[in-house]
Amino acid sequence: MEITPGITVAKHSVATRTEDGLSPLQHQLLTDPRRIRIVDAPTGAGKSYAFQKAMLNEQRILFIVPTRRLAQNLSAGLINDLVEHEGWSPDLAQKKVAILSSDQTQVLREKGVQRISGYRLRQLEALDETRDDGEMIVAVPEVISNLLHREYLNKGNAGDGAFNILTHFDHIVFDEFHTIDAQGFGLAALFAKLASVKIEENGQQFGNAKVSFLSATPLKILPTLEQLGIEAEQVAELKEVLVDEAGSRPLHGDVTLSLNALVTLPECLTQQMALIQNEVTANRQVVIIYNALSDLRRDLPALRQLFQQADIALEKVLVINSIDDSGNNRQTRYGFHSGRQQNPDNFNILVATASVEMGVTFREANVMFMEPGFAPMNFLQRFGRAARRGCDGQVFVRVDQSLSDRMPWLRELQTWVQAHQGQYVNVLEFNRLLSQSTRDQFDTEKAPPLSGEPDTPHFGSLSHYANYASGLYWQQLIRNASNRGFRAGHLREYQPKSSAHIYKLLQEFQSLLDDSDYQRPAERWLQWFMQRALMLRDIGTRVTVREGDGFMIQADKVWLARETSVLNLPMQQDHQGKDYFQLDGELDDYLLPADEKNRVYRHLTVYYPHKMAIGELKDDASLVKHWLKDLEDTRRCMDAEEAWEDHPEAMKAVSTLVRLSGCVAGHDTDISANIISSVL
Repeated sequence: MEITPGITVAKHSVATRTEDGLSPLQHQLLTDPRRIRIVDAPTGAGKSYAFQKAMLNEQRILFIVPTRRLAQNLSAGLINDLVEHEGWSPDLAQKKVAILSSDQTQVLREKGVQRISGYRLRQLEALDETRDDGEMIVAVPEVISNLLHREYLNKGNAGDGAFNILTHFDHIVFDEFHTIDAQGFGLAALFAKLASVKIEENGQQFGNAKVSFLSATPLKILPTLEQLGIEAEQVAELKEVLVDEAGSRPLHGDVTLSLNALVTLPECLTQQMALIQNEVTANRQVVIIYNALSDLRRDLPALRQLFQQADIALEKVLVINSIDDSGNNRQTRYGFHSGRQQNPDNFNILVATASVEMGVTFREANVMFMEPGFAPMNFLQRFGRAARRGCDGQVFVRVDQSLSDRMPWLRELQTWVQAHQGQYVNVLEFNRLLSQSTRDQFDTEKAPPLSGEPDTPHFGSLSHYANYASGLYWQQLIRNASNRGFRAGHLREYQPKSSAHIYKLLQEFQSLLDDSDYQRPAERWLQWFMQRALMLRDIGTRVTVREGDGFMIQADKVWLARETSVLNLPMQQDHQGKDYFQLDGELDDYLLPADEKNRVYRHLTVYYPHKMAIGELKDDASLVKHWLKDLEDTRRCMDAEEAWEDHPEAMKAVSTLVRLSGCVAGHDTDISANIISSVL
């Protein structure tokens, strides 16, 4: 085994205030008067804990997180802390903390709740009106967005919307905001923009909620906020300052990092099995993080054999990934546990994919084996999960030539680690190294930091589409029936310039809708284009797979086509008319050998405003360019030639809308046999 001699990222801490035990950053989160806050703090700094303290001060918090597992993890930890450390009764804690996610939708249906939107709107007003204690709702963004854009209005809360949320909550928090892409920034932009507005007549503002963006690997979003009309002085850029002084609170101990040139993670584990056994015996945790779900699943038999040989109980192993987390709790054929309701704290070994990067906190994970991820922020998010609360730790990273060839930042890291072998390095220096490649990519105008003020190591920025994708989202909200009357008036008056521009372009598009020759394709295109505004994350189509014992899981259709033979089976329907694939055994029985994977890419069925013919385009960075090429191809397409002659302003408006927003009208294409026939 070739091991690059390691470095040690030195122990680091944050100061604590004698008045309340909070760090300076945590105190600022609760007291800074500015209503928009961008927060940069290391993993383990207690960003979310600050809002737990706000709860104790009888405040209400809407905490928006990117994944269902993180919502579950945060809410369970919060309830436990309120009961164990704050003296709340279990009943009170359960009533004052709620999750809004698709998992909870199913729970509500099982309880007989029929009007779920109305129930959730009432939750946004109050979880338990019988007590004045603080409350926290942990939600995934799609649930909040769907409530704002709901199709049907309920009596009693027909007009509830964004303005009500700003009134009912003291804090609206976007956790792990580095996971937000340009297309999904509309929800965050809506709350930030409305919170920043000062009504000219009386100087008042909409509601009281402060909007916070939290991340340990922050994106540069201030330029986008300024494009939306939020002035820089209205935004507090808060940063945790690390100290080395008595009485400070340690975040991480000394963490040794070594790079291991090996083919698989099981090989890396084999070399360190004595260390793993010691951690398990001491009831601590060992975390294993894969880049690829397919590699994890193919390695499960090897992992079982390794743990059995080391006398590690298989029932102490939890497998965490998008497929296993889609199903109920169970013990798999390998003896490992899985399922969306599993508590990671109950296990000693966690085998996971990138899903654990999203803020999931481990009980006591001082040893980690990981693949590097695909970007510097992935690496740092994984690395930061190890050795919390001042404990020392060890992180082993598997690298190989193919990974290094594909990722320049990883080559830079390897060179840097080699140059600093055996040394203790400062965590800020380490973070700055990892952020450098993305800073070089996104920072076109680099201004030196103010004297004595450390520059924030940004890990990228939102693409240029974010401003207009947010404007499109705003236009959709204006059109929603819940925003009639003065609400629609406020939304129009204070809309960002991008929203007003999109409205103007949509008006110019109207001539295609008014022409009977183009009406049908124009209406279809407009419907799908506006629908794209509500897709906060382009996750892809998931399908139901029923294993031989009846166990149900959800899997990405493209992943199934590429990695398995499942899609060769006939599609079936259950008694409710829902499609599924029936397996004879378990999903892993249908995995293809790694060297026989299918060459499959995600494609979109796309629509055009001037013709009924549909297109099919690869869903990658070239999607917008290729769609616009089709729209403007007047040489080879007679339909395009005629449309540009008949309605040049409308066609130009369509082109501009797509260029500015990056939204292409369409949806996932069904994967056909001819797509999955070729072999890598």
